[in-house]
Amino acid sequence: MPRRRGKHKLVMTAVVASSVLMMSACSIVEQANQSLNYVSGATDYIEQVSTAGTDMQQLAADAINNPDVTEQIQAKIDLIQMEAAEFAQLNAPAIGQNIHENLVSYNNQLTEVVDQFETTIAEQGFTAENWQNTGIPELINNINSLKEPLSGLQSE
Repeated sequence: MPRRRGKHKLVMTAVVASSVLMMSACSIVEQANQSLNYVSGATDYIEQVSTAGTDMQQLAADAINNPDVTEQIQAKIDLIQMEAAEFAQLNAPAIGQNIHENLVSYNNQLTEVVDQFETTIAEQGFTAENWQNTGIPELINNINSLKEPLSGLQSE
């Protein structure tokens, strides 16, 4: 009879150990998926904001000769605001926390500046000077600078 209890303990220990290993493996897979989802979402955000910023830069140049460009600029502002709101919903994995904190900071600054710029356009109209004074191009460059470190998270 004592032998049987020993086998029973051994089997139970093996079951518990394999369960722990399976949970650990699932956790690792879950963390990897979370990292990939974050990198994908953050990269999409950077690309969308970058494209909108480039478009706005071109529209700023065009606005000098065409006051009707303001509607297109408003559409780009709306896009930036939407992308910023979507990005704010992302949860960063622990491994990407520093990059995420920088992106969140730039995102918050960008949201604030875009809101101010929207008010300026409503009050004064769109001018190339108003555009340059916003700081949006610099913020977009800062956001773009995080794209490379962000892509490095995929390999970690």
